[in-house]
Amino acid sequence: MYGMTENGRFHIGELDISARAGLLLGAYATGLSYQPNLLSRGTRDQAIITGVAAASAYGWGSTAHSFLRSTADRLPATDESLNGRVATGALVDGAAFLAGLAVSRLRPPQEHEPGHHALVRLSATTTMAAAACGLVADALELGRGRRGGRAVAIGTAFLGAAAGYAATRPRRSSTGAHDWDVSWDHGDGEDDHRGEDRENVHREVSPPKAILSGLAVTAALVAVARGETALTGRAATLTAAVIGGSPQDHRSLGRLGSFGAMGAAGWGAVVLVNKMLTKPGDTIEATHREAPALPEVTGGPGSPIPWSDQSRESARWLSMALTADTIGEVMTEPARQPIRVYSSLDAAANAEERAALLLAEIDRTHALERSAFAIFSPTGSGYINYVACETFEYLSRGNCASAGIQYSVLPSALSLTKVDDATHQTRMVINGIVQRLMAMPAGKRPKFYLFGESLGSQVSEEMFLGQGVTGPEGIGLDAAVWIGTPASTKWWRELWGTRSVANAPEVGPGSAYLPRAIRDWRALPPAEKARVKFLFLQNGDDPIPKFGSPVLWRRPDWLGPNDQRPPGAPRGTRWMPVTTFFMTFLDMQNALAPTPGIFDEGGHDYRREIPEAIRTVWGLTSSDEQMERVQQALRKRELVWAVRRSWQDAEVKPTPERPAAEQELADKVSLWTGRQIDIDGVRALAADDATP
Repeated sequence: MYGMTENGRFHIGELDISARAGLLLGAYATGLSYQPNLLSRGTRDQAIITGVAAASAYGWGSTAHSFLRSTADRLPATDESLNGRVATGALVDGAAFLAGLAVSRLRPPQEHEPGHHALVRLSATTTMAAAACGLVADALELGRGRRGGRAVAIGTAFLGAAAGYAATRPRRSSTGAHDWDVSWDHGDGEDDHRGEDRENVHREVSPPKAILSGLAVTAALVAVARGETALTGRAATLTAAVIGGSPQDHRSLGRLGSFGAMGAAGWGAVVLVNKMLTKPGDTIEATHREAPALPEVTGGPGSPIPWSDQSRESARWLSMALTADTIGEVMTEPARQPIRVYSSLDAAANAEERAALLLAEIDRTHALERSAFAIFSPTGSGYINYVACETFEYLSRGNCASAGIQYSVLPSALSLTKVDDATHQTRMVINGIVQRLMAMPAGKRPKFYLFGESLGSQVSEEMFLGQGVTGPEGIGLDAAVWIGTPASTKWWRELWGTRSVANAPEVGPGSAYLPRAIRDWRALPPAEKARVKFLFLQNGDDPIPKFGSPVLWRRPDWLGPNDQRPPGAPRGTRWMPVTTFFMTFLDMQNALAPTPGIFDEGGHDYRREIPEAIRTVWGLTSSDEQMERVQQALRKRELVWAVRRSWQDAEVKPTPERPAAEQELADKVSLWTGRQIDIDGVRALAADDATP
């Protein structure tokens, strides 16, 4: 039997032929794992991806080839010698390769194809890959036991890794973040870096470390393969002795189980690490510990929700509320005090009570008596985008009210299981608002807007599932802006329909617009923009709208033929089952690293586009001069508040540690602002009134 001595024992310390096939496929995947994806990655991320690629390819290669080898063992052999068994195995491997090639050619990937078509093709292509590596392993098998045979086998694995890296076409491939929109220029000098990576934080893989990690992963793969061969060999022999049958059959089933266990363990490890690195946002920071003094803000005088019930993000949003004086100074017009109300996660025991509390705050502050009212659907942590809310307050001259309701204190990636409950909670609030609006004379009702970001987009969009564009229109919503909608959002897919990502979409259905990337929105003619009331913004290189479980097992539309990929997709790369999923997952962790006060575009950062999108879609008026002052104010406020929070953290350090903490902050602020700022400058900035 293949991979066994003449007396039927497995070669202990040697790789059997299926392990060699898996090793070769894992080595090739190791090299291919260095291809770029949506965003740049650092050496640590690359090491994780390389390990995932190697382990998953080895697991599948050895498992699939074991089944091919079991088939070969059942064929009548003309010769029981090693050469005869190699010839029989090569015959099966060659047939499997040709069959897989034929199926993959007959059923190429198509947009919107049924899932079972993708699974059939995946089975064909991965079996073809295992069979191709099996043919190489067949050739290596002939050298087993000869001088230098082991060195040749290991050298072949390293050559496979080199071939995989060469296939990434490092000089011709690029991340999605390099796909810069050269058609747009603010005229402020910020676009002089066209053609370069537009990320706020650019990460690089150190070439020496990358080479070392690649060698280390390949060497570790060899060691794992040897251990797995020995372990499954002993288990297969023991199982055959107990229940009968062929050891090779039991070996195949054992490998299938180990492949599944490896996948589950790998995903579990990533989730565990993500949780370990994540801090829940349920603690109020020192800068925001004082309750607001404004009765128009939740937590202020007359509010039934105590300040101690606020989370980190709700406390930030409420205590950073703009004042009428600040708005008037920026807009150079009289202004009112805007209203901000929020029902935090800890304010009530369940969704019904939280919704009732928010509606009570809306009634208490007379929020629906303002000229404009907006629901802000927060992210998983409870964060409400300051740029969106402050733009709304500036452009409405404070004659507005903003409301939010929290469903989690964890980041969106760890709050995915809460979407259904959060949607139900938001729907209860919306129903209460609509009930109140219907009871008011039509002429006194405020403009009704909705804003959602990231998981907050999915939460608020899923309220309209199955209703098409009539859903938001049916509740009297005047306009809405959603940014960074997750790929799993069903209503978004319902509106997108059967369109292709290869072409810029037209406005529709109705007054909805679903651009593939922000450049589609910018390129829309003014007359078409005026039609849009429901805008779904996304950056082309934002992994949130692209990440989902199907990326594990099917090629996503954004990784189609290079000339048909949407703006912001990586160029010159290819989809890899399992590995591309983990690449995109790590891109999600790196997608939002904004520099305070610097509004850039890319990843999951939309601060640069939000003000104009809010003004256009929500129909808010301002002169160009006023809008420029708003833009300046938004940037300065973000910088000042970030410095203020960090300064407070430094000041509570023990006396011996405080000078070093202050200097570290001064260095950080100098980096943020692009000019040298000393400790006194940081102190002054923390005390600034944050107006232009």
